[in-house]
Amino acid sequence: MFCMIYEGRRGNQLVPLTPKRFSLNGTMIRNVVSIGIPGALITVLMSVSNIVLNNYIGNYGSDAVASYGIAYKLDMIPILLSVGLSQDVAPLAGYCYGGNENKRMSDIVKRTTLYGVLMGGIFTAVFVLFGKPLASIFLKDDVLIEQTGYFLKILRLPAPMLGIINMMTSYFQALGKAVKSLTITLLRNAVLFIPGVMILNHFWKLDGVIAAQPVVETALAIICILMYVLDVKSSRR
Repeated sequence: MFCMIYEGRRGNQLVPLTPKRFSLNGTMIRNVVSIGIPGALITVLMSVSNIVLNNYIGNYGSDAVASYGIAYKLDMIPILLSVGLSQDVAPLAGYCYGGNENKRMSDIVKRTTLYGVLMGGIFTAVFVLFGKPLASIFLKDDVLIEQTGYFLKILRLPAPMLGIINMMTSYFQALGKAVKSLTITLLRNAVLFIPGVMILNHFWKLDGVIAAQPVVETALAIICILMYVLDVKSSRR
């Protein structure tokens, strides 16, 4: 607010802070709500999917629940960093889209996706090599440390895929394509994940439950790439 007032007093009309600019209309409200729904559902569906996951892990005892709880907390570090990276770039992608700077927007999306993939790769290496030392920060029991390190390796094997999934979610949000963004969110946290947990639990028990997340993220990354390629092709017609 201070910066907008300061720039306005300097005569910069790009960021005017005047009451008439705050008028609402139905189209604006619909656009804001439709684009905001996928972002809101990410938080809600993550909670739902974790409830389902914890219920299945609970069938294998309290040690499994404790190990997964620590592994999940550590796993949230690369997840949230990836989300932050993609969400920070979304306004810039939307600005380029609105200004018909498609080449610049494409470069931004591809470069950010690459950064996300590289960052995920670094975390995969760290968790694979140092899973047990990281677990030992929070746990003292050798059995739990071993199990937590094992869970951590499985959970973060597809960490590079996060850069693709989160960037594509933000990309479609930035372009106002709420349905596609919502589709990715639903596939990730409900449509693919919950049945994936059930099916993999049936065949591989606890290992299958833990592996559900990397399997779903790998499959979804492929879907996201296809959605992006088709979207780019359709926009060129």
